[in-house]
Amino acid sequence: MATKATGHEPTLPALNSAQAEIRILELEPGSPDSPVHCRFHVATLNDRQLPYEALSYAWGDTSATARQLIFLENVQVKVMQSLGDALQRLRRRDESRFLWVDALCINQVDDEEKTQQVGLMRRIYTQCTQCAIWLGSLGDIEPAHAEDAIHLLGWVAEGRDEPELLHDENRRRAAAAAFKAFITVPWWGRIWTVQEAILPRQAIVCWGPSEISWEWLRRAADRLYDNPGTQMIDEIWENNAAMDIQSVIRGLYMTLVEPLFSMLWRWRYRQATDPRDKVYGVLGFRDDVSLEKVTSCDYSIDVRTLYEGVTADLIRDGGDLEPLMGRGGEISEIPSLASWAVDWHGVRDDSKRSRSDFWEHHNIWHTRGYTADRGMYGVGDGLRMHDDHTLILQGLKVDRIKMVEDCQGNMDSGSIGTMFLTGGPRWGRLITRFHELYPGQLTENWMSAFLGLITGKLDPSDPDEGPDIGGWMDHIVRPQAVFVTESGRFGLGPWNTREGQEVWIVGGSRMPVILSPLSDEGSNFDFSFAAECVVYGIMKGEAVEGRGDFRRDVRIH
Repeated sequence: MATKATGHEPTLPALNSAQAEIRILELEPGSPDSPVHCRFHVATLNDRQLPYEALSYAWGDTSATARQLIFLENVQVKVMQSLGDALQRLRRRDESRFLWVDALCINQVDDEEKTQQVGLMRRIYTQCTQCAIWLGSLGDIEPAHAEDAIHLLGWVAEGRDEPELLHDENRRRAAAAAFKAFITVPWWGRIWTVQEAILPRQAIVCWGPSEISWEWLRRAADRLYDNPGTQMIDEIWENNAAMDIQSVIRGLYMTLVEPLFSMLWRWRYRQATDPRDKVYGVLGFRDDVSLEKVTSCDYSIDVRTLYEGVTADLIRDGGDLEPLMGRGGEISEIPSLASWAVDWHGVRDDSKRSRSDFWEHHNIWHTRGYTADRGMYGVGDGLRMHDDHTLILQGLKVDRIKMVEDCQGNMDSGSIGTMFLTGGPRWGRLITRFHELYPGQLTENWMSAFLGLITGKLDPSDPDEGPDIGGWMDHIVRPQAVFVTESGRFGLGPWNTREGQEVWIVGGSRMPVILSPLSDEGSNFDFSFAAECVVYGIMKGEAVEGRGDFRRDVRIH
């Protein structure tokens, strides 16, 4: 994004969208200390007559104070500091360099053009001669230490000569610190870098004066992952830099094969200046995945409408309510977003954020064999909606939550006895209240069932099993709250489960769900969605058997 520094604005050449035209920035040659001069050319992606590189960088601070002056079409303009630094670093002394730069080559204040050009980004990055990835300046890292870190990566990736620094403890530590800084710069956290790193035929990574090919990074990550015994200095393992590079680069390539829902969730906490790019930055770079309603990027629609449309499309595509699962009571910060819709921007406020692990929840969904909605009308035959904001689901009310005890602080590893002793007052309150409300219901194995359930040693799908069934907690996230319903059922819910919420079975969800009534009237069937839950004894359809007449349509807002 550029802003004028004088009374004039650079003229942007017009584009013919029917010809898939794009603007190319000519970065004119110059000495390192001279002002940056650029001018535009127009090219079509259909004939590739003008070879170009694509620039990938993190926009960084967009405030007015973080600006650098350049000349664009002989007009002085202010660009973001990170972009100005990138142009200075990439400029050649004796010949022009042709670049595609999103902030300059797209008119950022024209939503129609932005929509059309972002729709071309897959082609832009696929057809470039290479991608120039700018990680930024070195900051506090000494150039020599950065070079040592790059040399280490090359050593792992290509089996290059053993670096001299291996025999110098001080250099090893400095190189390890530089390596950590390299893999944690803001570029790695930006949503658009997912496709910008994967789509180009080749890429070069520039960090200050140092550079390394993307292919070497990929090979280094693969070697460290496939052969954990690969020789690497201890300091790299100690500060987790080796694990970081494995995780981020292999995660990028998993995106090429995983389902669209997993792709969107994997990258939802990456940074984006525009929240809509959390969808558009992922949706457009694979041609083998698509959605029914959200077929292309459209910056004329608001964030709420986009996020609700994507979630509804994912439900239609999967034929079940899996996209609603795994959020653990997360409270969205998008104004008026439907409770059932995924906040793809990611909740930033820790007090409103899920404290459970999404991937573990979805492992449960696919592997545990829960069929709580057996006998219910699901969403596989068509998703019913009202006014695009309200889901209409077939539901059966199980019970109302009567008591809740937060157990997050007690769910660390340890024996049942240790857990019970450390949480004594909390569990004592819950057990005492249960006994007062339900006298005579304490069966012979109820204590084993209760303790087994809250510690994960008991399979909740079978109420007749004892506490010796191991492994459940190896596959499920430890709960944040234990609740008891009005009829005396034990359940596990998210951290913000509260009294008065209701447990329902809804068609399309293999697990019971917690719904919050939007009215105090008992006959009302309008709810907000809270979370999925585990309830002892109803995980395989027991709550539905013989109660078909009690099924109702419920509206989830």
